[in-house]
Amino acid sequence: MAVNIESYPRFEGIYEVPEAARYISATTTILAPPLRHIRSRNLLRWIKIGLSSPDLVAIPGRELLIAFEDLISMRVIALLRAAGVSFKKIRDAEKTLRQITGHPRPFATEEIWTAHSHIFAEFSDYIYAASKSGQIAMGFVREDLIPVHGLTFSRGVASSWSPYTDIRFTPGIQLGQPCIDGTRIPTRPLMGMVQAGDSIEFIASSYRIDVEKIKHAIEWEQRLSVA
Repeated sequence: MAVNIESYPRFEGIYEVPEAARYISATTTILAPPLRHIRSRNLLRWIKIGLSSPDLVAIPGRELLIAFEDLISMRVIALLRAAGVSFKKIRDAEKTLRQITGHPRPFATEEIWTAHSHIFAEFSDYIYAASKSGQIAMGFVREDLIPVHGLTFSRGVASSWSPYTDIRFTPGIQLGQPCIDGTRIPTRPLMGMVQAGDSIEFIASSYRIDVEKIKHAIEWEQRLSVA
């Protein structure tokens, strides 16, 4: 089955599965250390059991491309698993959130929290336990919950993701590749300049970017190289 690339809006934020796995593996989070155990086979399994866009289930792995919202969904699942949430609760929560939101990728449309191995979301000023069929989470306030954080939302959908300090993915910027936050400067060429012998100070001066931001970009690329 051929991939229908026209189904991906404006060719923005399209990723191969191994690439997506590296990005998720390099993520830093308050829920867990870098998720270095995430591999392509993990993402393929989650996709094949329906924990992403239902349209992807039947596409062979060698032909599979995922959109930005799928990347975000996989990242949320990885963080929930790192926090000790079972696959059953993840599937129950996604089913409930699909029913509530009508969206095939609800983990990319809602701010998600976790606590006590359950999954929570907020609707109409109430915190609901999505992994408990949407029951109101009595006795919980947002401050009690651990955020699956790093996302910016626009019009009800995740519009950007910051997986590391000063690094941001935005689908409409550089085809969704990681860039220095607030710029259109992708991190990969900066790493190439360092490998070619340029100093971080020279790169920062050339791009008129703070040295610390260049350092963070290089640190991010180093994480990707071992992810």
